Amino acid sequence: MRFLKRVVILLVVLACAVYAVGMTMPREHSVTSRVQLTAPRDSVWAVLRNFGDYPKWDTDFKSSVRGESRNSHEVWVQDAGGMTMSLEFKEVRAPARLVTEVITDEKSSWGGVWTYELATSGAGTEVTITEDGWIKPPLFRVMMKMMGTHATMDGVLKHLGAKFGEQVTPEHVK
Repeated sequence: MRFLKRVVILLVVLACAVYAVGMTMPREHSVTSRVQLTAPRDSVWAVLRNFGDYPKWDTDFKSSVRGESRNSHEVWVQDAGGMTMSLEFKEVRAPARLVTEVITDEKSSWGGVWTYELATSGAGTEVTITEDGWIKPPLFRVMMKMMGTHATMDGVLKHLGAKFGEQVTPEHVK
Protein backbone atom coordinates (compact mmCIF):
# COMPACT_ATOMS: atom_id res chain seq x y z
CA MET A 1 0.00 0.00 0.00
CA ARG A 2 2.87 2.36 0.84
CA PHE A 3 4.39 1.75 -2.62
CA LEU A 4 1.09 2.54 -4.35
CA LYS A 5 0.75 5.75 -2.36
CA ARG A 6 4.26 6.84 -3.42
CA VAL A 7 3.49 6.08 -7.06
CA VAL A 8 0.30 8.17 -6.91
CA ILE A 9 2.14 11.07 -5.26
CA LEU A 10 4.91 10.84 -7.86
CA LEU A 11 2.36 10.91 -10.70
CA VAL A 12 0.59 13.94 -9.20
CA VAL A 13 3.91 15.79 -8.81
CA LEU A 14 4.87 14.89 -12.38
CA ALA A 15 1.52 16.06 -13.75
CA CYS A 16 1.86 19.36 -11.85
CA ALA A 17 5.38 19.83 -13.19
CA VAL A 18 4.28 19.20 -16.79
CA TYR A 19 1.37 21.62 -16.32
CA ALA A 20 3.73 24.26 -14.89
CA VAL A 21 6.11 23.86 -17.83
CA GLY A 22 3.16 24.20 -20.23
CA MET A 23 2.08 27.40 -18.50
CA THR A 24 5.48 28.94 -19.26
CA MET A 25 5.13 28.13 -22.97
CA PRO A 26 3.47 30.67 -25.26
CA ARG A 27 -0.12 30.04 -26.33
CA GLU A 28 0.61 31.12 -29.93
CA HIS A 29 3.27 29.76 -32.25
CA SER A 30 4.44 30.32 -35.81
CA VAL A 31 6.55 27.69 -37.58
CA THR A 32 7.55 27.15 -41.18
CA SER A 33 8.78 24.12 -43.13
CA ARG A 34 9.73 23.89 -46.79
CA VAL A 35 10.90 21.42 -49.41
CA GLN A 36 12.20 21.54 -52.93
CA LEU A 37 10.47 19.29 -55.48
CA THR A 38 11.48 18.63 -59.08
CA ALA A 39 7.81 18.63 -60.17
CA PRO A 40 6.47 21.75 -61.94
CA ARG A 41 4.48 24.21 -59.84
CA ASP A 42 1.17 23.62 -61.68
CA SER A 43 1.39 19.87 -60.95
CA VAL A 44 2.19 20.44 -57.27
CA TRP A 45 -0.61 22.99 -57.00
CA ALA A 46 -3.12 20.55 -58.51
CA VAL A 47 -2.26 17.93 -55.86
CA LEU A 48 -2.26 20.35 -52.89
CA ARG A 49 -5.45 22.10 -53.99
CA ASN A 50 -7.44 18.88 -54.34
CA PHE A 51 -8.24 18.29 -50.65
CA GLY A 52 -10.58 15.42 -51.52
CA ASP A 53 -7.63 13.32 -52.70
CA TYR A 54 -5.40 13.82 -49.64
CA PRO A 55 -6.21 10.35 -48.24
CA LYS A 56 -4.99 8.83 -51.53
CA TRP A 57 -1.43 10.15 -51.11
CA ASP A 58 -1.06 11.00 -47.40
CA THR A 59 -1.64 8.02 -45.08
CA ASP A 60 -2.20 10.35 -42.10
CA PHE A 61 -5.54 11.37 -43.65
CA LYS A 62 -8.38 8.92 -43.13
CA SER A 63 -10.94 11.10 -44.92
CA SER A 64 -11.34 14.52 -46.50
CA VAL A 65 -14.79 15.56 -47.68
CA ARG A 66 -16.30 18.81 -48.85
CA GLY A 67 -18.33 20.54 -46.16
CA GLU A 68 -20.96 23.25 -46.26
CA SER A 69 -19.56 26.60 -47.42
CA ARG A 70 -18.89 29.23 -44.78
CA ASN A 71 -18.71 32.97 -45.48
CA SER A 72 -18.86 32.03 -49.20
CA HIS A 73 -15.62 30.08 -48.68
CA GLU A 74 -14.95 26.45 -49.44
CA VAL A 75 -14.89 24.17 -46.36
CA TRP A 76 -13.33 20.71 -46.01
CA VAL A 77 -13.88 18.27 -43.14
CA GLN A 78 -10.83 16.10 -42.57
CA ASP A 79 -9.99 13.19 -40.30
CA ALA A 80 -6.25 13.33 -39.86
CA GLY A 81 -4.16 11.79 -37.13
CA GLY A 82 -7.27 10.66 -35.27
CA MET A 83 -8.75 14.16 -35.09
CA THR A 84 -11.60 15.58 -37.12
CA MET A 85 -11.35 19.21 -38.11
CA SER A 86 -13.09 21.59 -40.48
CA LEU A 87 -10.94 23.88 -42.61
CA GLU A 88 -12.11 27.05 -44.29
CA PHE A 89 -10.28 28.23 -47.39
CA LYS A 90 -9.48 31.86 -46.60
CA GLU A 91 -7.43 32.62 -49.71
CA VAL A 92 -6.87 30.73 -52.96
CA ARG A 93 -4.44 32.26 -55.42
CA ALA A 94 -3.58 29.60 -58.01
CA PRO A 95 -0.94 28.32 -58.44
CA ALA A 96 1.01 30.14 -55.75
CA ARG A 97 -0.85 30.52 -52.44
CA LEU A 98 -3.50 28.74 -50.39
CA VAL A 99 -4.53 29.82 -46.89
CA THR A 100 -6.69 27.56 -44.72
CA GLU A 101 -7.99 28.11 -41.19
CA VAL A 102 -9.29 25.56 -38.70
CA ILE A 103 -12.87 26.46 -37.81
CA THR A 104 -13.05 26.85 -34.04
CA ASP A 105 -15.29 28.16 -31.30
CA GLU A 106 -14.79 29.25 -27.68
CA LYS A 107 -14.64 25.59 -26.56
CA SER A 108 -11.81 24.68 -28.95
CA SER A 109 -8.50 23.63 -27.46
CA TRP A 110 -6.42 24.56 -30.49
CA GLY A 111 -6.61 26.13 -33.91
CA GLY A 112 -4.73 28.09 -36.47
CA VAL A 113 -3.95 29.00 -40.05
CA TRP A 114 -1.84 27.13 -42.60
CA THR A 115 -0.38 29.12 -45.47
CA TYR A 116 0.87 27.07 -48.43
CA GLU A 117 3.19 28.93 -50.80
CA LEU A 118 4.50 27.50 -54.06
CA ALA A 119 7.31 29.17 -55.96
CA THR A 120 9.02 28.12 -59.16
CA SER A 121 12.59 27.36 -58.22
CA GLY A 122 15.19 26.17 -60.69
CA ALA A 123 13.79 23.12 -62.43
CA GLY A 124 11.01 22.55 -59.92
CA THR A 125 8.92 23.95 -57.11
CA GLU A 126 9.69 25.19 -53.63
CA VAL A 127 6.77 24.37 -51.30
CA THR A 128 6.53 26.25 -48.02
CA ILE A 129 3.96 25.71 -45.28
CA THR A 130 3.64 28.16 -42.40
CA GLU A 131 1.50 27.34 -39.38
CA ASP A 132 0.29 30.24 -37.25
CA GLY A 133 -1.41 28.36 -34.45
CA TRP A 134 -2.56 28.51 -30.87
CA ILE A 135 -3.02 25.95 -28.13
CA LYS A 136 -5.04 26.62 -24.97
CA PRO A 137 -4.29 23.70 -22.61
CA PRO A 138 -0.77 23.81 -21.17
CA LEU A 139 -0.54 20.00 -21.34
CA PHE A 140 -1.23 20.13 -25.12
CA ARG A 141 1.56 22.72 -25.52
CA VAL A 142 4.02 20.34 -23.88
CA MET A 143 2.79 17.45 -26.02
CA MET A 144 3.24 19.54 -29.20
CA LYS A 145 6.77 20.44 -28.18
CA MET A 146 7.61 16.80 -27.45
CA MET A 147 6.17 15.58 -30.79
CA GLY A 148 7.88 18.41 -32.65
CA THR A 149 6.34 21.73 -33.54
CA HIS A 150 6.85 21.06 -37.25
CA ALA A 151 5.75 17.40 -37.18
CA THR A 152 2.38 17.73 -38.93
CA MET A 153 3.67 20.04 -41.68
CA ASP A 154 6.74 17.86 -42.19
CA GLY A 155 4.50 14.82 -42.58
CA VAL A 156 2.41 16.51 -45.28
CA LEU A 157 5.54 17.68 -47.12
CA LYS A 158 7.16 14.21 -46.99
CA HIS A 159 3.99 12.57 -48.29
CA LEU A 160 3.75 15.24 -50.99
CA GLY A 161 7.30 14.48 -52.07
CA ALA A 162 6.50 10.77 -52.16
CA LYS A 163 3.45 11.50 -54.34
CA PHE A 164 5.91 12.85 -56.91
CA GLY A 165 8.36 9.96 -56.42
CA GLU A 166 10.77 12.01 -54.34
CA GLN A 167 12.18 11.52 -50.86
CA VAL A 168 12.39 14.93 -49.22
CA THR A 169 13.64 16.25 -45.90
CA PRO A 170 11.77 19.37 -44.82
CA GLU A 171 13.86 22.38 -43.87
CA HIS A 172 12.69 24.28 -40.79
CA VAL A 173 12.75 27.96 -41.63
CA LYS A 174 13.38 30.49 -38.87
